[in-house]
Amino acid sequence: MPITETGLDLTPVEPPHTAKKTRRRTTLVVMVVVLALGGLLSQGLLHSLDFFKTVDEVAAQRSAVGRSEIRLEGTVQSGSVTRTSTGATFILRGSGKSSAFVVAHAQPPQLFRGNIPVVAVGRFTTKLGWTFDCSQIMVKHTADYKAAHPQRVKASDGTVR
Repeated sequence: MPITETGLDLTPVEPPHTAKKTRRRTTLVVMVVVLALGGLLSQGLLHSLDFFKTVDEVAAQRSAVGRSEIRLEGTVQSGSVTRTSTGATFILRGSGKSSAFVVAHAQPPQLFRGNIPVVAVGRFTTKLGWTFDCSQIMVKHTADYKAAHPQRVKASDGTVR
């Protein structure tokens, strides 16, 4: 053991062996981070999906839906559309005998009319009633809508879009 002039021992000392403890701690931290990221991603993906309920599905579980905000899908009944100063009213029907009276507080899209499928975003006005208070109307169509039916999409000046 070499001692210096000042009386200090300068012999190198090995640090205590803690490899197992460090490895275990690193593994635990990595697992927690991976689980947290997995949870955040799964919740983000689940909440970013836009689900809707059909009129028939809501009819089967009307009390469970209550007044919660939903996306209601159905076909606009022909001849039921009435334009109002704040939007429109219409009857949204399912594939069966179920239907809902929709009061829309937003202007419908240009393609909106009778006999087309739409998704209305909103809530029922009462827990068991069938009047649907709507804040947004989305017209359902496929990406090849224009190509398959070029004469259906026309501008007000008569040109095809």
